[in-house]
This record gives sequence, structure tokens and C-alpha cells, in this order.
Amino acid sequence: MLSVAIAMFAATAGAAAPRLKAIVEPGIDAVVTSELQIELAVSPRRSEAFSTLARRITGDGANWKVLAELNDLGSNLLLDRRVRVPLSLVRPKLQRATMDSLFTHDHASEAGWLHRVTTGNTVEGEPLWKIAEWFTGDGANYSAIRAANGRQQLSTRPGEVILVPASLLSEAYRWSGPAKNARLPEPSIAEDDPPVAPVDTVSALDMPSTSPTIELAATRTIEPASLRYVRTGERPFATYRLKKGEALYSSVVIRFTGRLFAKDVNEVVDQLVAFNGIADVSKLPVGYDVRIPVDLLLPEYRPLDDPRRVEMEQVRRESAKLTRRVEARNLEGVHVILDAGHGGRDVGTEHKGIWESSYVYDVTCRLKKRLEETSGAKVYLTTKSTSNGCKIQSRDKLKNYTDHQVLTTPAYPLEDSIVGVNLRWYLANSIFRKASKKGEPEKVLFLSIHADSLHPSIRGAMAYVPGARFTKGTFQKSGAIYLARAEVKENPVVMHSKEDALHAEGLSTELAEAIIGEFGEAGLGVHPFNPVRDNVVRGGREWVPAVIRYNSVPTRVLLEICNLGNAEDRTQIQTRKNRDAIASAIHDGIVAYFGAKGSDDSRSVMTVAGR
Repeated sequence: MLSVAIAMFAATAGAAAPRLKAIVEPGIDAVVTSELQIELAVSPRRSEAFSTLARRITGDGANWKVLAELNDLGSNLLLDRRVRVPLSLVRPKLQRATMDSLFTHDHASEAGWLHRVTTGNTVEGEPLWKIAEWFTGDGANYSAIRAANGRQQLSTRPGEVILVPASLLSEAYRWSGPAKNARLPEPSIAEDDPPVAPVDTVSALDMPSTSPTIELAATRTIEPASLRYVRTGERPFATYRLKKGEALYSSVVIRFTGRLFAKDVNEVVDQLVAFNGIADVSKLPVGYDVRIPVDLLLPEYRPLDDPRRVEMEQVRRESAKLTRRVEARNLEGVHVILDAGHGGRDVGTEHKGIWESSYVYDVTCRLKKRLEETSGAKVYLTTKSTSNGCKIQSRDKLKNYTDHQVLTTPAYPLEDSIVGVNLRWYLANSIFRKASKKGEPEKVLFLSIHADSLHPSIRGAMAYVPGARFTKGTFQKSGAIYLARAEVKENPVVMHSKEDALHAEGLSTELAEAIIGEFGEAGLGVHPFNPVRDNVVRGGREWVPAVIRYNSVPTRVLLEICNLGNAEDRTQIQTRKNRDAIASAIHDGIVAYFGAKGSDDSRSVMTVAGR
């Protein structure tokens, strides 16, 4: 991390005016540069050797060579030339004094460091990546800081208070008791954040046919995973110690391997039974150490040096660093492309006569109506019923229609589901290009609305975003059925660069988390583990659905509004009240993404990836 900090330090030499300055002590000033690097400007003392200054400021006289190189100096100090010192080199006590001088509202507490966002402009504050870098020494800790602050976005707004958990803090910022007369600010909680009541355990699960529903994420907190790794033997594994009320299906397979579909969950359970020599999965005792082969784990649960985890964290870091904010007002100029999943002959998942296509189409039409009546957003549909249009049915159990068509030019009757999916993203790309010509590419959103068919124990909504590792490259569909459509002919080839993919993952994650957060606030079901994911895991494969994989809209999400495989979700979706609540939550999530919720002046702020 030091080498990175030094490189950034060198790059800021001679840069624009600093964002913030403060006097730490006579002869030492602190500066937050235009690039959000923190450094000291140190005046040499008369007759002071370079090594003496280095020891005074960094705690190690040998650092004089580094400082000399950074400041383009020889071995001797110049009294009229201040020495720039990056925060990462400053000794702990002086680091603390530096931050106390710059951020006068900050304080340490037993929970961690409470930082009030100070630098930035009226719209954008300090990215979580930089806050993590300042107070923990590693920007990669941004994700843990984000988790500790509810649904905090990757960037911040001036005035927000961010809690940096005590376990992450560098030595300089650790709690040593309350300062005299200190008043500690409370960490910011977004207006759309629901209170979360912690509970001790996940509901116990037995066999799939009798499994109770896993408790919803919106009503519980999930303790950090405690995994130990054993790398010897033919198949390295992690061990997880079961707590009271936990069982193999929910607390291990669904949580740590990402399997959601009933067949996949059961297959992995069978593997674990054999790997662990388990006689009866329903009788595992509290404290049982379950061994999970590393090759089955999601990347985030693998060892820190595992290539899959390294790749995942690198992508997240790059996406986080690219995130910034752009101002908007009352969703004016925003283009929302709504895609109701399936349709026509493709009914999607079907459980006990309930068609996915019918219910997600109804929710889509309710959402369209709400957006058009309450905001300045322009709304587009990718599909439409030829007989019913987008008329909202005044009934609980819906009438099924099979006459949907994709609204390309000419329209395509939904007869072949694969062709239909591909024409949707071609249509979305065409809408995006036209919106971009008006100078508003960052204000286009694509939302594909679906309903899941997962393991029956799982309830609630979840969202998929285009993981960058899956979406780089060039894509094209050929054949007369495609080339007959104007939207395909105008641009048949789709190209996603690495930067495009990183932008899309970051922005899409922001939108997905905003929507999922509103589901929780509305008391709607939310998937209990990782409700926002960058790929689907099914049948031993990982992929991103085509409708968002080949899509050029930077901010694009596939939202699963419920699990039709779960009896409770299935019952609720068959009520107008529930479908209206879902549409309302999605609407509020879009508004929250643009920062407009709770605003008195209709101003809104959108997070977009820097270019």
C-alpha cells in the first residue's frame, strides 16, 4: 500500500489547489489535495539534518531517502523549501494530530472512528475508498466500512458521519477513553435505512420438503462468517462451526456456496455429507465443524490469497474508485427502461398455476404508472401485451396473457424465448444510444423484473448485476430474424471494454442495493444472504443473464421480486396490495439511487462511474 500511496503522492505534485488545509503545529501544515491525498508540509529547522527531520516526522531517520526522492531533493534540506510527507509515512501520534487538525468534528469511540465528511463540493464528498485508506491504511477496507454504515453508497455527501469500525483502524485512531467534554457525533443513517434488530441464529432447516422459511435479511443481522482453512490434502477445505439453530442447508450451502436452486442445494448437501461423513443432516450438534471444500465456496469466502478472491476484490476496488456523483432534479432527464421478464409463449417459472410472466408484467405496469405520475422520468417498455396494453388488472389472481411482443421495429411476437431476450437488449441499447445523443448517458437505467424459482426455504427479493469479469468482450447475434429489426441493423455489434465493465458493475450495484434497501424498509421479503450478486450460480456454472450481460446501458439490474418456489411469497404475490407495494419499493429505490428521497427541494444526486 505504501508504494501505491507514494505513486499517488508524486502524481499530485503541482496539482490543483488543495481542498482543505490546517496547521498541525508551528512549522507543520496538513493538506488534503485535490486528489484527496493527505500530506504534511514540513518546514525544516535551522541546521536540521534530513535524517533528523525524517525521524521527527516519520519515526524513522532512514526514511530521509524516500522523502528526498519524493520531493526531488538531494541529501541536504533547504530552509526555504518545505518537505511534503504523505500521511502513510507519518508516525502514529502525528497522524492523529494531523487528522484532528483537518477534521475537527471527528472523534474516536469504543465502536470505532467517527468521521464527518468535510472535503468535496456541494454534491460529492469523500469516496469510502479514500476514507478507508486514511484511517485503516488500506482502501480495500471500504467494503467493511460500508457494511458498518447501513446502505452507505460508495461515495458520500458533505456532512455525513461515517463509522470506521474499531477492528479496522490503524494504530493512530484507536480508542483510548473519552476526551474531556467530547461530544461524539452519531454515525449517519440514511433516511431510507430501517432499524435492524439483531438475532442470534438462522431458523433451523431439516430436509427440503419440510424446511421452514429462512428468516428474512430485512429483519435480522448476519454475523461475520468465521471460517478456518486447511490447505493440506488433495482437496483444501474451510471449516465452519455450527451455532445454535443453524443447519446444513441454510447456514452452510446457501450462505457460503451461493447455491440457490433446489437441485443445486441438494447436490452440494450430498457432497458435504460424503466429504464430512455425516450420517443424518437433521441431527448435527451445535459446535459441529462442517468441512467445506474451497472449490465450492463463493469468492468472498475463500482464503485471502485465493486467485478468485483476489480477482473479485480487485474488481470491487477498481469499481469503488471510479464512483462519483452527478446532480439531477426530480428525476428530470432520467430514462428508465423497464423489461418485464419472459412473456408470450414463455411463461417463465410456473408454480401451482402462477405464471411468472403475468405477475412481473403487472408489477412492471404498476411501476411505469407510478414513475410517470410522480416524477419527470421518461419510461420505456421492452415488451407489451397486444390485447391488454399496460392496463393494470383490478384483481388479485391475474388473468394470464400470451400475446406479448418485444417493441422493436418491427415488433417481435414472443414465440422464441432466446430470440426475445436478445432483442430486448438490442432494443435497450438503441434507446440508450438515442438518450446519449442528448448528452445524458448517465441518466439511463435498465431494470429487468423477474420472479425466482429457488429452494423452497428461501424467501424474498434479490438482484443480479453485470459482474465485470463476465461482461468484457464483443458480442453479436446473426440471422434474418435479428437483421430484420432496425435496432439490430443500426448497431449489430456490442463491445464492452474492461473500463465499461467496471463502470457497469459499480453503478448497477448502487442501484440494486438502493432497490433492495427499499424492499427492506417496506417490510417486503429480502433474500437473507448476499441479496445483490454479480452472477448466477446454477448447475455448477456461473454466468450473467444475457439481458444484462450484452446490454450497453451502464446502470442495469435484473431484479427477482420474490421466490415463487416459496409458499409464502407465492401467496403474497397473488394480492394487488403486495404487487403495488413491490412497485412502490422499486420506485423508491430508483428515487433513492438518485438521492432524492426526503429532499425538500426536489434536488437529487446520482452516482455514476468516473470516466
